[in-house]
Amino acid sequence: MDLRAYFNEQAAHWDSLLTGEVISRLKELIGGLAIERGAKVLDVGTGTGVLIPFLAEAVGSSGTVVALDFAPEMLAAARKKYSRPNVQFLEADVTAIPLSAETFDEVICNSAFPHFADQLRAAGEMCRVLKAGRRIVVCHPHSREYINNLHQSLGGAVGGDLLPDEETMRTIFSRAGFRDITIEDVPGRYLLVAWKG
Repeated sequence: MDLRAYFNEQAAHWDSLLTGEVISRLKELIGGLAIERGAKVLDVGTGTGVLIPFLAEAVGSSGTVVALDFAPEMLAAARKKYSRPNVQFLEADVTAIPLSAETFDEVICNSAFPHFADQLRAAGEMCRVLKAGRRIVVCHPHSREYINNLHQSLGGAVGGDLLPDEETMRTIFSRAGFRDITIEDVPGRYLLVAWKG
């Protein structure tokens, strides 16, 4: 089974895997970013839209959230829950985002980066659609070790989908065009923040 088919199959019960603790960690994480009112934010790998309410609240009615995912069933679930005027949905692969360069003030990629087959190309595309001097955030509500152990234990389509070590992540994002890369990897939280050069 390929990855898109896997996530389409998972969509119907995906939300049941999200514990209250995980959701509160994500809410705190997004709150800590202090996203500006009126910002245009790309939510990469939105899945069933767990970040959408936090991002939509952060940007306010004058801002926009574009929720991107390559699995149509995941997007359908997100669209069903979050029909808001400042939220748009886009079915696309992160390695070929069908949007103009320098469109977004923020790019947020939550719990998705390990699943990108070409991580350098994905980082490059996320850089391309980000405005100069603006920020990308790659985050997880768990540590790198937890995520990688989970994916390996699940096996199948996601068994080899791993979050690279810190040195590799720094190399990927610097080669993609980012600077001032910081990485926090602790129990219950993984956070990479970098700025477009």
